[in-house]
Amino acid sequence: MKKFIAMAAIAAMLFACGEKPDEGETPKPGPGGNTENPGDNTGGNSSYACLNGSNYYPIVMDAVTYETIKGKVVADLRVDDTTTWLWIWENTYVAGTSTGPNYFGEVEGWVALQVGTVGWSGAGFCCYDAAKLSKLADITAHPADYVLHLAMKSQDNATHELVMYSDGGAEAKIAIDVTGAYGYPRDGEWYAIEVPMTAFTNNGLLWTANLGAGANPTTQEGGHNVIAVLSGASGALNLDACFIYKPAK
Repeated sequence: MKKFIAMAAIAAMLFACGEKPDEGETPKPGPGGNTENPGDNTGGNSSYACLNGSNYYPIVMDAVTYETIKGKVVADLRVDDTTTWLWIWENTYVAGTSTGPNYFGEVEGWVALQVGTVGWSGAGFCCYDAAKLSKLADITAHPADYVLHLAMKSQDNATHELVMYSDGGAEAKIAIDVTGAYGYPRDGEWYAIEVPMTAFTNNGLLWTANLGAGANPTTQEGGHNVIAVLSGASGALNLDACFIYKPAK
């Protein structure tokens, strides 16, 4: 995998960083604002149902919220610019602004990017830690048990494509748009979106224990994009609370 250009972080979790790949469903989002319908708290005691599950693989999560689930984390895939990076492909996004509370109501940053003027956009959360990557195998071995949770907000109608890559590079994609299976209102409020991992595995996603073979954080060789986002030619990407987990039964 070729090297990319990284941009400095803004607030706690703004990143910029590329390489262009080929451009590549489940519950509707909950009510607006930065709240989520609470579950029955089976498996936890958070007022956020998504924090009461198990087997967490956080990708975007603030430090305060992480502390509440860290005992249930299988692999921490959050960007640390050491083992995991957010690479902006070919400078197609520029830094946005994360102000105010994030999805969980914390005054912490989130991934805030604005599509640039190149005519397309793409960014990938790329991990170079072989041990962490190998732990993803359980997700595609038991996809019915797992869900991808994310929160988005915007005031434009951009469609965001989420892409996951198999060991060999094959792509599995779903679209986050305005009115589709994973649509959400564009009123500037946070909305939760949950996508069953079967939506990706049914499209060919396969992670094995060899996924991280050859990964080297020092040289940034052999890394793997755990998830990538493409936002088309215009619009803003505000992404928070992005993680894979097992919801409480």
